[in-house]
Amino acid sequence: MPLVEGDLLNNRYRILEVLGHGGMGSVYRAHDESLSVDVAVKENLFTTDDYAQQFRLEAVILASLRHPNLPRVTDHFVLPEEGQYLVMDYIEGPDLRQILEKSGPITEEEAIRIGAAICDALDFLHTRKPAVLHRDIKLGNIKLVPNGHICLVDFGLAKILEDDQATLAGARAMTPGYSPPEQYGSSRTDARSDVYSLGATLYAAITGYIPEDSLSRAVDGLQLTPIRKRNPKISQRFADVIEKSMETSAEKRYQSALEFKQALLGEESPTNPAASIPSTGETPAPAQAEPRPQEKLKSRGPARLNVFLLFGIAVLLVLSGLIYTSPGVLPFQAVAEDTPTATNAPSLAPVSEASPTPTATAEPTAANTATATIPPTHTALPRPTSEPTPLPTPLGGGQGKIAFVTTREGLPQIYTMNADGSQQERLFLVGDGACQPRWSPDGRRLAYISPCRGRQAEYDNASIFIYNLDSGETSNLPTESGGDFDPAWSPDGQHLVFTSKRAGMPINPYGQIFKINLETLETTRLTETGATQPARQPAWSPDGQTILYNLRRSNLWQLWSMSSDGSNPAQILRSGGSANDFQPAWSPDGLAIYFSQTRSSTAPARLMRLVLDEETASFLQTEFPVNKVRFSSDGRWLVVEGTDGTNIDIFLLDLLGNTEQRLTADPATDFDPHWQP
Repeated sequence: MPLVEGDLLNNRYRILEVLGHGGMGSVYRAHDESLSVDVAVKENLFTTDDYAQQFRLEAVILASLRHPNLPRVTDHFVLPEEGQYLVMDYIEGPDLRQILEKSGPITEEEAIRIGAAICDALDFLHTRKPAVLHRDIKLGNIKLVPNGHICLVDFGLAKILEDDQATLAGARAMTPGYSPPEQYGSSRTDARSDVYSLGATLYAAITGYIPEDSLSRAVDGLQLTPIRKRNPKISQRFADVIEKSMETSAEKRYQSALEFKQALLGEESPTNPAASIPSTGETPAPAQAEPRPQEKLKSRGPARLNVFLLFGIAVLLVLSGLIYTSPGVLPFQAVAEDTPTATNAPSLAPVSEASPTPTATAEPTAANTATATIPPTHTALPRPTSEPTPLPTPLGGGQGKIAFVTTREGLPQIYTMNADGSQQERLFLVGDGACQPRWSPDGRRLAYISPCRGRQAEYDNASIFIYNLDSGETSNLPTESGGDFDPAWSPDGQHLVFTSKRAGMPINPYGQIFKINLETLETTRLTETGATQPARQPAWSPDGQTILYNLRRSNLWQLWSMSSDGSNPAQILRSGGSANDFQPAWSPDGLAIYFSQTRSSTAPARLMRLVLDEETASFLQTEFPVNKVRFSSDGRWLVVEGTDGTNIDIFLLDLLGNTEQRLTADPATDFDPHWQP
């Protein structure tokens, strides 16, 4: 029977309030008098023997589930002739229905963030053995915790899906507008049923209208009102994704929650992974939401890591200016993240030199790959005024923690790990995602950007934040609309340089380099290349005198340098008429520059090294594609992004031992590594 405020359920749970009613029972907030915590209690009023047996079986499995976007099921019991009860964590915060009623439809960006997080939860449920279906996704069952976290609640209708098992007729329930047609009749429900319900929920959240009922659409020919007719601000890409998830035929929907998530984020489907590190800079920018407050939470326990040595790689070792190469190692098989493509790069005019008209570059073949390389030459840079004292290398490489970004919890979050890959744990939680972690020179502060939807080349409307490890406090740097990203610390820790697309400049869709004084917060623009020649990816020399950066000219990305005040800009490397050079990084002694290079829109990226005393850059052969090189303090070890052709993970390269060690092996995307000094 229905419970009322003050009832003591099962001699333990004091009912505090009714949270919601449904056709099969109610949901209550209660106080667990044994543990002195508030809980949510889901009631199911069906109490026949068959239901009771099925309930106990499924409740045991639900109680074993642990995922950051799901509440824990902490207790379950059946009271004869009264009801079945699930006891779960009580999640604070409003649900989407309450937000919609109070503030109106959410933005496209917020819908993507919420959808990606719920897809992660569903993928976790659907890939259990046996699989778990939620079967009641709707506005009221998605909660937004005050710190920005997202949680899928209410497992009262969850179904454990055994092979070839049909759903019990009596266990079926549906919410008109949110449930797929197969949930009404005798058809089998599966993971695609939850995909439909999530799509319908996002439809309602961004339009303010519950979509037309699926059964009427499937049987009576009722048409779904297009999303953009309800909300013209929604992009066509996002509308297409949501409407595909709501196809009445399960075969026409996304076939998994993971596939749905990839579509929401504008990424390639995991069912057809590319053999390259994709460029994600072209994700269409949806309507922007104000960043949520950043809040540090208790770190989670270390993640289980599968660390193993891969085949040896031939890495060039520079000792006293000598370069060694090892033949017979496979070249890169992937295009790096920021590799420009012929389809998205505008035609750019040179600053001061005549350049030939760019021509289409043929895809590399066995015949032309070997002859296409033009030996690059460079303009001499000044040697560093002082060389850092080398530090001893601990076993496992380098010093301090490695910060990196992972999508394990939906939107990207910053994790840390030891140099051997152990003790992987989240540093803090950022509601709108966080990317590009950069340690300060003393290792006590961490700069990062937010919001961040995924691994991209550019981050529209992002801001730079600084997290203090000693106090646990986070501060954000002043910004303007457009987006600040690519932060890099000065060696003395007093300044940051960064890329900005802020207003007030000539129309520039790609950005210019700025510098900010962290004490006075005075911001200075360093590059003045105009709207058609974007600059980005600054890297400060160890002596603080020179800043490297990327400049796009003549339809190619080039390596340039300037003094720390922005004066004396000069191209430092000329790699020929078809090469893109990008992602520069200094060696700790300041005597060499590492960077990535491609020679066509489809050619694999390769790791390059430029010694300042030499005239040409050299190609470093590695077995797996790598990107974003970051050094240990002593310069012996490199931490990089890498891919085996299926997933992007973090790798450790040993320059002395010529070995490559995989540090992360999670199915999620792990990227943006940076070594704590």
